[in-house]
Amino acid sequence: MATSLLSPSTKTAILEDPSSSSAQAVASTEMSDSDAYALVRTCLSHRCSAARRETAQSLLESGVDWGAAQRLARWHRVLPLFLHNVTELLGPELPSAMREQIRDHRRGVRIRNTFLAQELSRVCQRFDDAGLPLLVMKGPVLAQAAYGDIALRHSVDADVAIPSDQFSEADRLLKDLGYEHASKRTGMWEWQASLSRYLDGQWEFTRGDTFTLDVHTRLMPPGYSFPPDFQSFWERARPVQLGDTGSVPGFSPEDRLLVLVHHGIKNQWRALRHVADIAAVVQREDDLQWERLLARAERMDAARALKLGLYMAHDLLGGMLPDRVHDWASGPPVQNVAAPLQEYLANRPERQSLPYGARVQMQLATKDTLAGQVRYGAHSLLQHLWSAVLRS
Repeated sequence: MATSLLSPSTKTAILEDPSSSSAQAVASTEMSDSDAYALVRTCLSHRCSAARRETAQSLLESGVDWGAAQRLARWHRVLPLFLHNVTELLGPELPSAMREQIRDHRRGVRIRNTFLAQELSRVCQRFDDAGLPLLVMKGPVLAQAAYGDIALRHSVDADVAIPSDQFSEADRLLKDLGYEHASKRTGMWEWQASLSRYLDGQWEFTRGDTFTLDVHTRLMPPGYSFPPDFQSFWERARPVQLGDTGSVPGFSPEDRLLVLVHHGIKNQWRALRHVADIAAVVQREDDLQWERLLARAERMDAARALKLGLYMAHDLLGGMLPDRVHDWASGPPVQNVAAPLQEYLANRPERQSLPYGARVQMQLATKDTLAGQVRYGAHSLLQHLWSAVLRS
């Protein structure tokens, strides 16, 4: 395997700042926040192309502030996907300066994600040589699996999952590859490190100033209804081809959806990207086994979490669901939980976080059992107390 890695140049890396001169050059008129959000949603939607194009063109006729639209897409962490889709929908109708910006942006994302893919392949090969199982979770692997192109999803770092009882071996392997513990993880006593790793379910490593690797010792923190065992997910793993860098082990389609819906809940649905990832997997995975997915969610006490994720993907972005699954995921209880989340997403970035009451409602409403609600509450309290101890 080649060990020379692309370096994500600061000049050619992601063009995430719509305040740049090129973005300002294509801003044509004032645009309301609601219209900007409607344009972003339209470009991310999985409705038929004709309906999406009609909506986009009507917004275009009203006048588009492209800087505002890109700024909102950046807040929702979907800028690469938005720029790609708006080009497909509107093409020649876009200002020439914006078309040039889109080409530069796409090239920057591809450079960055190719670098991440190469490094992930290097890590996976080292773990495979040592006989240590590893699953790649998000980053360029999710971009390839969900969108079919690593340049359609911006990745800052990479996430992998390992068996919790093999962390020491993984730690040694990563240090051999030039990694070290992230600064916030250094200086802890062994018992402190073990408790932090248990509560967070992960540990961060860095390699120089260019790469951060989050190593998950469980797929979700212990407060969530997610099985701690790694083996079953490993047995269902599917290889994901990352261009010329080779393949890496990823999740099965059903497991990927279960991880993504919990990831959205954990992160309080702060951005449309959480919804877009779920909708993309639903649309792209032709061999997704729905009956198997629903049965697995029921066994995991994660049916409510899955219902919320699927409902959000369908209602916000037109993710197509089988009729039975749509009926299963669309009852009034789910809609009541989704309503404040959708309103929150529509008003980003004015709202920095979901209101506390809505956060509590979402967390409790997405736990299938009273025991699950108690477990989440206890974990949340313990995590806050431990964070306070670390800050003191």
